[in-house]
Amino acid sequence: MLAKVPSMHARIDASWKGAARIVLRYDFTNRRRVPHPTVVYVAQDSQGLDFAFRVRQRSRVAASTVSNGSAIFGDDSVQVSLDPQGVQGFAYQFSANPRGAHYQTSSENSAYTPHWLSRGRITKTGYTVTMHVPFHIIRSGGSHSWKAQFARFDLKANSVQVWSYDAVATSPTMAIYSGTLSGVAIGSGKKAKSTRPKARFQPYLLGVGRSGAAGGSTSQMGLDMAVPITPTASFVGSFHPDYSNVETDQQTISPTAFPRQYQEVRPFFTQVGNAFNAVFSCALSCPSLLYTPAIPSFRQGYGVEGTQGPFSFSGFDAVGARRTDLAEALDFGEQNSRNSYGINAQGVSVSTPTFVDTTASLNGGFLDNRSHIGIYGNYARESGTFITDASQARYGELGAVYQTANTFAGVARQFTGAQFSPVDAYIQQNNTAGYEAGGRHVFHMAPRSKLLDIQVSAFDTRFWNNASQIAQEEANWQVGLDLRNLWTVNVFQNSTFVRASDGEFLPFNVGNGAFLGYDLNSNYPVGILFGDGPYYHGHAATEQFFDTLPVRRNLSLSLNVNENSYTSNRSTEPSFKQWLNSASLNWQFSRDASFSLGARRINGTSLPTSYYTPTFTPIFADNLSAAFHYLHGHNEFYLVYGDPNALTTTPAVFFKWIFYAGAEKGT
Repeated sequence: MLAKVPSMHARIDASWKGAARIVLRYDFTNRRRVPHPTVVYVAQDSQGLDFAFRVRQRSRVAASTVSNGSAIFGDDSVQVSLDPQGVQGFAYQFSANPRGAHYQTSSENSAYTPHWLSRGRITKTGYTVTMHVPFHIIRSGGSHSWKAQFARFDLKANSVQVWSYDAVATSPTMAIYSGTLSGVAIGSGKKAKSTRPKARFQPYLLGVGRSGAAGGSTSQMGLDMAVPITPTASFVGSFHPDYSNVETDQQTISPTAFPRQYQEVRPFFTQVGNAFNAVFSCALSCPSLLYTPAIPSFRQGYGVEGTQGPFSFSGFDAVGARRTDLAEALDFGEQNSRNSYGINAQGVSVSTPTFVDTTASLNGGFLDNRSHIGIYGNYARESGTFITDASQARYGELGAVYQTANTFAGVARQFTGAQFSPVDAYIQQNNTAGYEAGGRHVFHMAPRSKLLDIQVSAFDTRFWNNASQIAQEEANWQVGLDLRNLWTVNVFQNSTFVRASDGEFLPFNVGNGAFLGYDLNSNYPVGILFGDGPYYHGHAATEQFFDTLPVRRNLSLSLNVNENSYTSNRSTEPSFKQWLNSASLNWQFSRDASFSLGARRINGTSLPTSYYTPTFTPIFADNLSAAFHYLHGHNEFYLVYGDPNALTTTPAVFFKWIFYAGAEKGT
């Protein structure tokens, strides 16, 4: 316990006297002791926890990111993982790069972005990072004994140093193998300042400027909120929500036989969605029984989410125009050094004037942490207006796995009925039954080897439909080499056949080829990929090139070139090409502000898929977008032209101001 917050200027001075000193002695990736351990100083004051990392590094320090965000993982970095209630409850991770830019995650909210302090300084022998994490941004449930792990990520060596190490752990931050910080939030025998979470009220004001032909200018207001019910549970509400600021460009022309999945960015679902789809394990074609991007815009939403001991729970009601989406989930999980087991029950329903649809599921599993062998089972049943045969409206899976940090092997038997197609779910393909099997292994090389590691994998899938016809067949293997000079080489072979919507059993394969990349883990990766194979009624090939270049300090340029070509064997079908070319300029002003400018062109005809009959209609679409973003404390601003995720340019200027009253963003 320190009298006040120690120096937060990336210097370990006299103000850190009295802090506990721990050492990161183990390389989790390569399973050996490290020659130059990282030293971490750990303390607390009346306001929060304090950490200081002193890193020794022989290679050049990678530190290109200035603005806070996930881009710091393209640099060297250090990380603190906290589990206030041990293996139960919410988990938190706080990471920072050598320049002090930081990023954080929490299992309570996928948009977790509170204000906390980090500073970094590059030294002659490596770098130093200091952090201060306030108690009030963590839902501890009043616990004073927290599980904790400290890690240092070496980008060039592709390795992770850790404090608490166990040879049977499958990831460096597993809470059951972490160390313990005792006496947290206790000072001089008395409890420190209250750690009870605050309510968050999140009103926004949106202004849109556009021409009359484009819909005219407008403005609107709305509110998202989260009010604690207990220290680890909250009531969540959303009223007149806005989804104008689509955060990522999710347009792609990558060949696929199945429907694409998209990332959820809406605040209501980032808070209430974390307890859903909590399967213990699942095979490659695992369905998402709650896929929130399938839920259209709604007028208001209500929900409850949280944890209590070994239980996690969530439920919500999203009310739209003549449609209501209702869902609930309850998860139970226990972990210790010997075994892990869990069970999940979930229900999702959709109601409109023309149809109702309800899906109920139950999943569970068990893993022996010492032998690394586990079994699991998943089951779901759909009912409603569109179901005429209940026996064909079910999904089930039974499987066994073997998993260590470097090895995975699994086999599963799965069936998905011909009428199993929940409205709020993502299903690759229904009317299938069969097996999936496969495995992968990473071989780590000696410290002086020119190779860092060799990765090998192979998977096989065979599914039949209810008419005993083959419905899906996939066999693939891949070999990857990571070299110590930062080059990566992958060679792969894939054979994919799927029974399409018109009943034909067709190939959808451009998976025979190779990939060459350089410095892929950094913020300046470059790579080139080529693949080809039999596809639909002919043959297809795909080529991709990407590169990110430093233009000047805090300014980078990213380029992406994609080309697909299709040659049909049928005279009634066209042969064609399609291109996606994009460029983006990113300017990091400061820790809190950034500007991006993006341009994209898609032209040509899309490759066919298995789930609808192709029209072979060419697309010619250009998109230009620009965005300024600022987030600091309780204020967040967007100034945006266009929409980076739209197919074509949205000719409009958006200004949005969000104010976080009480708790901060995502807390």
